[in-house]
Amino acid sequence: MPTDTDGSSFEEVDLTPSPQLLEALGDIPYKPWQCLAELIDNSFDDFLADPDPGERQEVWITLPKASDYDPVVSLQDNGRGMSPEMLQNALKAGYSGKRRYGSLGLFGMGFNIATARLGNQTEVRTTRAGDADWLVVEIDLRRLQQNDTFRTPLRREPKLDLTEHGTEVIVRRLRAEIADDLKKTHRHTQIRGDLGRVYSYLLRGASPIPGVPDGPMAGRGFRLKVNGKTVSPRLPCVWSSSRTVTKQGREIPAVKSVDIRMAAALACMKCGHWQNPDLDLDRCAQCDSDDMRLSERRIHGWFGVQRYLDETDYGIDFLRNGRKIRTGDRSLFVWENPDDGSQYPEYPVDIPATQGRIVGEIHLDHVPVGYQKTDFNRESRDWRQAVIALRGEGPMRPKKAAAAGYPLNSSPLGEIFKGYQENRPGAESLTPGNGRTAIHDATREWGGKFHSGKYPEFLSDEIWYQAVLAHDEARENGGTLARSKAPDESGDSLAGRTGLSPTTGIQPDRATPLSPSAPPPAREIMETEDERFERYRADARQVVDLTGEVTLPRLGRRFVTVFDTRTPLLDDQAQQVPSLTRMGRGVNLEVFVNGEHPVFREYGRDPRDYALMEIAQTLLAFAPDGQKITAVTAEVTRQFPDQRVTESALRDRADSLLGRVRELMAPIVGPMAGELWEALPDEVRQRAERDAGRSNAALDWPTVLKNGAFVAHLDAAGIAAVVRAHPSRFLDGAVFRTSWSGWSDTAVKDRQVTQTVRPLEVVGEFLAEPGTKTRLELSLARITFDILDDSVAGSV
Repeated sequence: MPTDTDGSSFEEVDLTPSPQLLEALGDIPYKPWQCLAELIDNSFDDFLADPDPGERQEVWITLPKASDYDPVVSLQDNGRGMSPEMLQNALKAGYSGKRRYGSLGLFGMGFNIATARLGNQTEVRTTRAGDADWLVVEIDLRRLQQNDTFRTPLRREPKLDLTEHGTEVIVRRLRAEIADDLKKTHRHTQIRGDLGRVYSYLLRGASPIPGVPDGPMAGRGFRLKVNGKTVSPRLPCVWSSSRTVTKQGREIPAVKSVDIRMAAALACMKCGHWQNPDLDLDRCAQCDSDDMRLSERRIHGWFGVQRYLDETDYGIDFLRNGRKIRTGDRSLFVWENPDDGSQYPEYPVDIPATQGRIVGEIHLDHVPVGYQKTDFNRESRDWRQAVIALRGEGPMRPKKAAAAGYPLNSSPLGEIFKGYQENRPGAESLTPGNGRTAIHDATREWGGKFHSGKYPEFLSDEIWYQAVLAHDEARENGGTLARSKAPDESGDSLAGRTGLSPTTGIQPDRATPLSPSAPPPAREIMETEDERFERYRADARQVVDLTGEVTLPRLGRRFVTVFDTRTPLLDDQAQQVPSLTRMGRGVNLEVFVNGEHPVFREYGRDPRDYALMEIAQTLLAFAPDGQKITAVTAEVTRQFPDQRVTESALRDRADSLLGRVRELMAPIVGPMAGELWEALPDEVRQRAERDAGRSNAALDWPTVLKNGAFVAHLDAAGIAAVVRAHPSRFLDGAVFRTSWSGWSDTAVKDRQVTQTVRPLEVVGEFLAEPGTKTRLELSLARITFDILDDSVAGSV
C-alpha cells in the first residue's frame, strides 16, 4: 500500500478514463468546417512557429465526392513534422505539445474532438526533413474500446526522399451523416467560404486591398486548398485609408490602426493562463505550474468603414493568434452602465437603423477562449480590459456621455463612430448617392462583386468614391438629371477640394439647344463619330444608379454606364433623338439620354426608362429566339435594385429627406426653441417626446426643449406645423426654396405655405399608414417626394 511523505498509508483511485471517452468526444456538436479548422489550427501553429520556412507554407484538404464508395477526409501540410515524442504527446487528449500559450489551441483535445466527430478511424503520418522514416499511428476507436486500452502501435515506413517533411491526417469510416453531408458539392463551396472567413488574416498576403496600407491588414500568406481549389481569404471591403470626413474641424480617416500595449504579464506555458500583473506570483494561479514566461500583452488591428451598408454583414472580427474567434461581433456597439448593468445600443441608429457599416479586425492573443473557439471568455479580466481600451469607459454619443457624467469618448472605436455613424449620401458621410438618396442596394451589389474576386475594377474604392462625388455634384445642380457646373477659376469645386475628378465631364460652353426638327450646326455634320460622342460625354453627368453590370441568360453580359446630357443627341441620320447607345471596348456599353428632349420636358417621361430600353434593345440584338422588347426591358430593370418603387425603398428615401430638413432647421430653431415648442399641437409634442425616449432613455428632455434639439425628433407633421407657425423663418431659402416675404397679398402667402407643407403632410401620411399600397399610390408618393426634394434649400 502506498505511503505518504509522513509515513502514513493511503489508498489510490484509478481515474484513467475509458477509451469510450474518445468516441464520446465525437458527440460534441462541431460543424464539419469546425472539425477541419481544428486540424488546420495545428498546421498553422507549426507554420507560425517556423522562423524560416524556406518555401510557401501550404495545407491541402481532401473531402469526399459523391462517387466515392469509401469516403475519407484527409489533411496534409508541408510543415516541419514531428518526432516520436512530439507525436505521442500531440495525440493525447488534453495535452498540448505546442503549449497553450502562443498557439491556436490545444492540439490533443481539438484533434481528438475533430477526428472523433468525423469518423471512427484516424491515421496520422508525420516526418521531418532528414528523417529516414514516416511515423505512422492509427487510432481505431472501436478497437480501443474492445481492448479497453488507450495504447496503439507506432509503425515506421521508409522514405524515398529524405527531404520530405510534413504531417498528414486521414480519417476513415466516416459517420454516416458526416459522409452524406460532405459529399454534396455545394457543401465544399460553403466550407471554403467558412474557412476563408475564419483564416482571412493568415491566408492573405502583404498588400491585400488597393489603397489600404499594408500594416494593419497585411497577413501571413499561408495557402489552403480544399479538393484542389484554393481557399480565398474574405477580404474586408473597406474604404481606402486616404478617404476622410471632416467632423468638428478635424479629418477622420476611414481606416484607423489600433496598437495598444498593455502591461506585460506572466503567461503559463502549460495551461495558457495569463497571470494578474498586479499580483506577485511565482506559480500559475490556474494550474500551479512554475513554467511561466513574462510576455507582452498587445491589442492590435484596425477599425474601418465598409463601402456598403448591410443588415448582417458588419461588426468587429476578434482574432486569437491569427484565427477569427468572433466574426461580425457587435458587442462593442453597446454601452453597459457599470452602475446598474443596463445596456444602451449606440450603433447603428441612423436611418436605416437596422443596417451598419463599421467593421474591424482586432487581435487579442492574450485573452482566453473556450475549447470550441466560438467566443472569448467575456467574464475574464483581460476581455473587460480590452473592451475599455477599444471603445472607452463611457458612451460614444456625446450627449449620452455628458448625461452619464463621462467626458467625450476619444477611444479608437469612438473616433470611427464620430466620423461615420451617419449614412447621409455624399462626401460629408462618405456614402454613395444618386443626387437624391443613398444607393445602398447598388453598393451592396458592388460589394458582392468585390467579394467574388471576379471583378478587378471593384477591388479599389474608386467606383464607390465616384458615386459619392457624383451625388454631391448632382445636389449642387438640382438633382440626378442635372448638368454639372463648371468649376470656377478659384478652384473651389468638389474636384479642387478633394484632389480627384468627379465622374461628370465639364463643358463650359453649352451647345445651343435644338428643336426636334432643326438641322444640326455645320460643325456637328462634319464631326466624326468619336468626336460627337466625346462632346456628348463632356457635357454629361453619370447616372450612378443606372451604372453597373447587366447579365441576362442567353443575351450576354454588358457593363453599362448611363450619362445624362443637355446637349441634343443625333442619330446616324442626324435626327435628334431622346437617347443613344454606343458599344465600347469589350463588354462596355455607354447609354446617353438628353434630359432636355421634349418627350421628357413636355410629356413627363422618365429619362431612366428610355435608358433601360436602350440597354434592352442592345441586348435584344443577340437574342436567339426573338424575345419581346418589353420582356427584356423588364429583366434589365430588375438588374438595378435602386430603381424599385417599393414601400421600403420609399420609406428609406422619406427618412433621408426628413433628416435633411431637420438638419437645416436646427440652427434656426435653437434661439426660439421655447416659442416654437409651445406653438406645436399637443399630439405632435407627444410624438416627439416618445421618439426621443425610444432613441435615448438617458436623454435630458428639459434641456432638449430648452436648446431646440427636439427638432431631431419631429415627424413630418411636426415639421409642417413649425413651418405653418413661422413661415418667415423657414421659407425664402432658409430651409425651403419657396418664396414668401416678397409677396404682399395674404392669399398668395398662404398658398406658398400650403405648397410647401402639403408634401410634408403627404410624407407623414405615407409613413404613418401601414398596409400594402397600390402601384399608383407608390407612384404618387414618389412624385410627392420628388416635389419635396426639389423644394428643399440647397437642391439647386
